[in-house]
Amino acid sequence: MTALIWDLDGTLLDSYKVIVPCVLETLRESGVEAQRDGVYRRLIATSVKSFFTEVGTERGLDPERLWARYQELSTARDGEVTLMPGAAEALRALQLLGVRNFVYTHKGPTAAAVLDRLGIGRYFDYILTAGAGLPRKPAPDGIEWIVRRFDLDKRRTFYIGDRRIDVQCAENSGVRCVLYLPETSVGAPTGREWRVARDLREIPDMIFPE
Repeated sequence: MTALIWDLDGTLLDSYKVIVPCVLETLRESGVEAQRDGVYRRLIATSVKSFFTEVGTERGLDPERLWARYQELSTARDGEVTLMPGAAEALRALQLLGVRNFVYTHKGPTAAAVLDRLGIGRYFDYILTAGAGLPRKPAPDGIEWIVRRFDLDKRRTFYIGDRRIDVQCAENSGVRCVLYLPETSVGAPTGREWRVARDLREIPDMIFPE
């Protein structure tokens, strides 16, 4: 059976409009002023936690304290997160095709509640979050865990994400990656992804070409 493992932030969820302001507020509270576009580009290139590790090293700040404060701010604004265009339609089409859908994300324990609020939680067999305590992307552990737990065939398993580390994570685990780069993205193809999707609604036809 074909399986898709999805990233959340920037892939299924239009959440950078919450993530970036919360990162900026966290920095501001610690006396660091930063520009929105510069922060956004760095987050796309890495992850929020890695970003705070870098900033902490650069500025002599405690990365764990920055990360904890960011989580407080972002969790309080979970209600502002919306779906990426075409997310529900793509998931509905894939379900009709018999695909099993999973989530592997760095997002915390509120991920399931956000997906339920947005009406797409029912499409997923399992949601693996940062709460599992696995090594973070691009380490392959999260994908490997899902593959083992649900006895998936890697030859028919795909990882869908919007960042370079998603491509690296898929490559490290031996599954194919669809890199999602909508028109609003500042990301770029890596040359190592299996396909690039500009719209999530393209994915069913990529997986099951006529």
